Formats: sequence, C-alpha cells, structure tokens
Amino acid sequence: MASSRHIVPIDYGSYTIDDTAGSLFSFADSGSPSSLPTSAQCFKGRLETAAIRVRMDGTNPTVDEGELVDTGDDLLLDESVIARAVFIRDTSTSGVLKGHFYNTEASVFLGGG
Repeated sequence: MASSRHIVPIDYGSYTIDDTAGSLFSFADSGSPSSLPTSAQCFKGRLETAAIRVRMDGTNPTVDEGELVDTGDDLLLDESVIARAVFIRDTSTSGVLKGHFYNTEASVFLGGG
C-alpha cells in the first residue's frame, strides 16, 4: 500500500535579497510568487551568492542584527513565519534565495508531523 503522505512542491521561487529590509515576497525575481501560493504551508530553499540576515519576529534586521544565514545554508519557513519574516543582505552583495513552496507543514522536513 502506498503512503498517504506526499511532499509535493507546488511552486518555485527565486528571491534576490538586497540592502533594504523587506518581506520575502518584496524580493521576488521575475516569474516568482509575490505572495504565498494557494495551499502552501512552507517554503524550503537554499541561499546562494551571499549571506543575509533574517528576523522572524517582524522586526527589521540590519547588517549587524538578525539571524545570519550564510551562503549554502538551507532555510525552512513555515506559513506563519513567512508572514512575519524580514530579510536584508549582510554584505555589499545581494543574496539569492531559491527554493520551493510545499503543501505540507515544515515539521515534516524536520522529521515530525
């Protein structure tokens, strides 16, 4: 019998995070979702090109404050965090975050739920 749990990507996004603090969707590259796709429950991506900082409490990060996400790091955001996360680049180079939106909770990627 096949498993009833399927981790299905429902959309793909590319986001170039620059020197102005903003939400994930404010950094949407051409063709990427500029709002949460219908039925999406999480985003899982990898940071390319340069480090960024993120605050998940709705407060604007700066180049000195916020959680550092380094080049090559994976970033997993559940639906509620996507709504309040604020990003900014950490250096003079913009960071590019690329990944997929899924119709499953983020906890599934962490071995839960």
